[in-house]
Amino acid sequence: MASRSPQRVRWVLAAGVLCLSFAAILVRYAQAGPLAMAFWRKGLAALILLGVVLGQSRSQPFRWSVHRRLLPYTLGTGLLLALHFGTWFASLSLIPVASSLLLIATQPVWAAILGWLFLGDRITARGMLGIALAIGGIAFIASGDLGRFGSLWGDFLSLAAAMAASAYLTVGRHLRDQVPLPQYLFVVYAVAAVALCSGALLAGQPLSGYDSRTWLMLGLMAVFPSTLGHNFVNYAVRHMATYRVSLAILVEPVVSTILAAILLSEVPQPLFYPGALLVFAGVILALWEKEG
Repeated sequence: MASRSPQRVRWVLAAGVLCLSFAAILVRYAQAGPLAMAFWRKGLAALILLGVVLGQSRSQPFRWSVHRRLLPYTLGTGLLLALHFGTWFASLSLIPVASSLLLIATQPVWAAILGWLFLGDRITARGMLGIALAIGGIAFIASGDLGRFGSLWGDFLSLAAAMAASAYLTVGRHLRDQVPLPQYLFVVYAVAAVALCSGALLAGQPLSGYDSRTWLMLGLMAVFPSTLGHNFVNYAVRHMATYRVSLAILVEPVVSTILAAILLSEVPQPLFYPGALLVFAGVILALWEKEG
């Protein structure tokens, strides 16, 4: 695959993180079960990508032989994505959001380990410092709610969500030269949607009967956090070490908090501000470094 301008990749990643940041706001406006929302988010995004794949069928034909060979990877990645959503949502019912946020923030650590083990990615001292700063910032943001109530099982689920997200991006980087991005993500989203649909039905969460505002929010979730956000992030991971992309995603809760303050009048606690500065400092430190 031809290399891309590092500056362009960073801007695409920034746009992806911004799109992802709207997810929390859209969820607040929707009235549906968490797994049901995740199902519609990925299911509708898969339909959008199917249109993209069909529209590009002449320039990028769907090569069945290649997809059959890669099926274990794409099936596994779709299940990892569903596992990320399922374990994260489940953890939120057992531990405070802040605690879950802090454990989810370990994503770049797991991504660095997986990238080093399976892809030969090298993490520099500057990258490690960036991770430490960003996780420290998340700890600042989360500290106000830590310890209110706790559950070892909830902590485990949050860590599992972080690991699943890191593995999802690692596999995507591994397949970067083997299949066009829209085709890869269409299959991954379709698999994730099927798994999330099964989870929602088992949890007794209805998949229909919503009001018009909820349907609108579900459609916006499919367009912005999924079709644009995840696509931009997966584009970036094809040109940048996985841990750097995972690190950039830590900006998402910071931007979501800012958006909530603007759109929902939810003013963050004072510790949010130094924490946000640390997160941005860590991400900038790691991203504005040449790939090793």
